[in-house]
Amino acid sequence: MAMSAQDLELREAARSWAIRVQETAFDDWDGFTSWLERDPSHLPAYEAALADEAWAIDLLSSAPAVPAPEAQPRRRWWVAGSAAAAAAVAVIGGWAVLDRDAPAQQIATVPGEHRTIDLADGTRLALNGSTRVTIDPDTPRQVVLERGEARFEVRHDASDPFVVLSGGTRLVDAGTIFNVVQDGDTIEVGVAEGAVIYQPGTGEVRLAPGDTLRRSGKDAKPVLGRANPQTIGSWASGELQYDEPSLDEVARDLTRSLGRPVRTTRGAERISFTGTLMLRGTPEEVLARAEPLLGVKFTANGEGWTMSPAHGPPR
Repeated sequence: MAMSAQDLELREAARSWAIRVQETAFDDWDGFTSWLERDPSHLPAYEAALADEAWAIDLLSSAPAVPAPEAQPRRRWWVAGSAAAAAAVAVIGGWAVLDRDAPAQQIATVPGEHRTIDLADGTRLALNGSTRVTIDPDTPRQVVLERGEARFEVRHDASDPFVVLSGGTRLVDAGTIFNVVQDGDTIEVGVAEGAVIYQPGTGEVRLAPGDTLRRSGKDAKPVLGRANPQTIGSWASGELQYDEPSLDEVARDLTRSLGRPVRTTRGAERISFTGTLMLRGTPEEVLARAEPLLGVKFTANGEGWTMSPAHGPPR
């Protein structure tokens, strides 16, 4: 059946958007979102354009490299790999929404970038800076955290538990909200709501709200701890909440959130601070507000900052 002029116009518009969003300098995300939401037929047309095998091959062959961090003035998602994989994530209302018919996707954030991903089952992932996850739409209730930090807000289903794989560890959701950090061979888990089962099976550990677990190596014994549930994963809402943290903990959190390294002159001692650090503004503004609250000073060292107790010089 011959296509109508209206159908042809829609197809060409969909193809045009599919090409444009792959361009390194593309910044019309508001326009793209507006076009998708303008008519219910637009999203299926966009997906059909990506599914057109012959045309998609041409798109792949001309796909540009993923832009460097400085070429991304706004916080946006990108999918490592081919243009077809990148196009499998549609931006709807500012969120990244995964297509269940797409191939496995590797999604990464650059330093200092936060992204939110809505999965098909209703689960929401927040990715902190320098984080990478792999998601396969064929196994929508499983995510691989390869590095970095992610906060999981899971739609609980007892008959089909949500699973996070990270650093050779298997975490099974038995509740709602939890935070996972993978840094080399170290893994840290904190539960804000509900429960998480660490390594289900013989010797499993069930973590309740406020429970934390840290394993410093693949063969190391997990160490359990406690935290205020409200502080767990608080970075995802643009703030860092603390209850007498260590200097190392604050430095690590600021490094991920600001995108530039913050190092300590000492490390293990804890800070007598319980409260909130707001991440609003430039890194310099964030650190200026944090200094009097934490009782520290930040010294610029070219690449980033050195954090030291306010009453002693950096060593």
